[in-house]
Amino acid sequence: MYNASSIQYPIKIQERGLIMIEFACTCAQKKHRAPLEGYDICAGAIAHIPQILKDYHRVYLVADKNTYRAAGARVEQILRENGMLYTAHVIDRDVVLPDATTLGEIILNAQDIAAKPNIFAYSLLPDLILAVGSGTINDSCRLASFRLNLPYAVVGTAPSMDGYASAGSPFLHDGTKTTVQATTPKYIIGDLDVLKDAPWEMMLAGIGDMFGKYTGLLDWELARDYSGEYFCQKIAADVLDATNKCLENGYLLANRDPVCVKNVMEGFLVTGLGMAYTGNSRPASGSEHIVAHAWELFDVENGRPPHLHGLEVCEATRLIAIVYKMLLEETDDAHLKELIGRYIPYFDAVEEFCIKMKVPPTVTNREEIISGIHRALVMRDRYTILFYLRDIGKLEEYAAAATDRLLAVI
Repeated sequence: MYNASSIQYPIKIQERGLIMIEFACTCAQKKHRAPLEGYDICAGAIAHIPQILKDYHRVYLVADKNTYRAAGARVEQILRENGMLYTAHVIDRDVVLPDATTLGEIILNAQDIAAKPNIFAYSLLPDLILAVGSGTINDSCRLASFRLNLPYAVVGTAPSMDGYASAGSPFLHDGTKTTVQATTPKYIIGDLDVLKDAPWEMMLAGIGDMFGKYTGLLDWELARDYSGEYFCQKIAADVLDATNKCLENGYLLANRDPVCVKNVMEGFLVTGLGMAYTGNSRPASGSEHIVAHAWELFDVENGRPPHLHGLEVCEATRLIAIVYKMLLEETDDAHLKELIGRYIPYFDAVEEFCIKMKVPPTVTNREEIISGIHRALVMRDRYTILFYLRDIGKLEEYAAAATDRLLAVI
């Protein structure tokens, strides 16, 4: 079924394959389902918000100072001009992190709205949280949505990370970053007129996050073959296809090409739905994400400003790709050679892209890079190339050698 409008309920026709909200599958799960009700990724998508949110009557808009300037003011104007009841809360801090401070502010403000007469004219909670932002705002609103038992929708302001459609939210607590299971948005709105004007580093972070799917998918296949883990061929193929589309048009990002930006946003959607379908983050992340999270914790612990998550992931992807290449050179396991060999062209293309596009490194301290690898091993009990190397007694050797190779090219 094809919907001529850019707003998709619930099936989106793509050049290659379908994004479906529910479908039968030949994998062990037999059927996959995600609670996403619709999405709109096109130029001018913000103007469609009244139609998309027509069933909601008490909208609670949440943004920070930057995302309000990027899109929040325009969203508020659209809500007001169309007679929609709403209230807006802008987090007025220079640094907004996915922590208890941000989550508490969003929740307490929503409860404050319900506790006194307000624009809704009666004391009720909002009936929808509308996040306007990307990483931290989206993640924090997702958790607030879960805690308040309210649906939420998101207006993306940057193609910078793959968490738009995810059910899990990264959360900082007591110096540790963990993923908390929450809920997926009801609607995802990506206005290409906004997304293409995002800061350049956020654009690079987005495509860098997508590049992490290559090492993540290889880790997933490795876990299937060497640890007996569940694997869905269709979901993995869809994520690989979406990542390839980003890579094929990636150089157009320098021109802020809308097609390239749309490919990245739809890549986020495919991987986010993949996580919802499988009930875990395997379709979106592997050792590269865990290493990136370890590096991010070093920043938090040392009081340094955090780097963009996607840039951390991109550097970690380059590192893990080197690890896999080293293993390919040394292993006598024919099946492992075949498995890794299928991904080498992707690894080479990513490395070429990063060099030509001058993707900035985030960690250049040798000890921190190596420590991140070892820390990643204990941060999450997920079988990856790091577990494989530990089991054959090669992790320390590979961590040091791969780090030296990485530092020679970044």
